[in-house]
Amino acid sequence: MGITTILIVVTVFSSLSIIVLALMQTSKGDMGSAFGGGGSQSMFGSRGSANFLSRMTSIMVAVFFISCLTLAYIYAQRNESASVVDQSVLETQPTTSSEVPILEDEEAGLSSDMPELDSELPVIDSEVPAIDADEAVDQAEDAVEAAADAVQDDLSTN
Repeated sequence: MGITTILIVVTVFSSLSIIVLALMQTSKGDMGSAFGGGGSQSMFGSRGSANFLSRMTSIMVAVFFISCLTLAYIYAQRNESASVVDQSVLETQPTTSSEVPILEDEEAGLSSDMPELDSELPVIDSEVPAIDADEAVDQAEDAVEAAADAVQDDLSTN
């Protein structure tokens, strides 16, 4: 098992333990006292947050933070060694052997007396009529009004 696998397991374990420990802690006061009101009464009571659950939560947060930073450093070092320039040089190098044989026309049995297609396309002399934009808008408005009238008539008959 590599160091990366161990760090991933530690990160998952610490994150799950943070969730469980945070959910196990109970509040001793209202939430408003944690934001300045209430003097010494804090969210976890007047004892402060010095009990076992809160200390374990703090330790697990530190373990989670350190493991995440270590994983980020490992992956950054791994990606740094494979630079873009090295990858592009490897991709552009020609391969020395080809598995697919290249056949010439005569070897493949292709005859050169095959009919060729006409490269010229027929030209259509008809012109497309131009439509005035204002006229098109007027026609669309008339169609919408006619549809609205038809719907109104249909609703009034029901």
